[in-house]
Amino acid sequence: MSVLKSKRGESAMQFLETARELEVYTIRQCARFPKRFMFLITKDIVVLSKAVYNNVKAANSVYPTNAAEVQVRRNYLIAANCELQCLISQLDIAREFVRSTADNKAIQSGVWQKWIDLITSEAKLISALRNKDKERFKALL
Repeated sequence: MSVLKSKRGESAMQFLETARELEVYTIRQCARFPKRFMFLITKDIVVLSKAVYNNVKAANSVYPTNAAEVQVRRNYLIAANCELQCLISQLDIAREFVRSTADNKAIQSGVWQKWIDLITSEAKLISALRNKDKERFKALL
């Protein structure tokens, strides 16, 4: 049965889908960068986006039954958030390189904006998940 679009809410698992979407979008956009930037810039950007997705998948696979497992899950979410922050920094550097090199084809501002929107959305979802986990696993701590 379908739900009306106006009545749809955010899924509890949205953090996984957003991380996946971020990785796919990152790979697509990095493939469009000039080839000479591959080993200097784009390779690291793709690695960071993959790390975000892998960390949230790993966190989601941990079903805590004690305090140590809660901490493992929390560590994966913290690592995913750290990777997001590093990804923002690397995108800023990539943008500077692309902008300052005269023979590069300009990357549209909408591309950068969507990238940042995905990262911001994922950071908010991870933060909300950490807060929900804190409340949910309070008894285990």
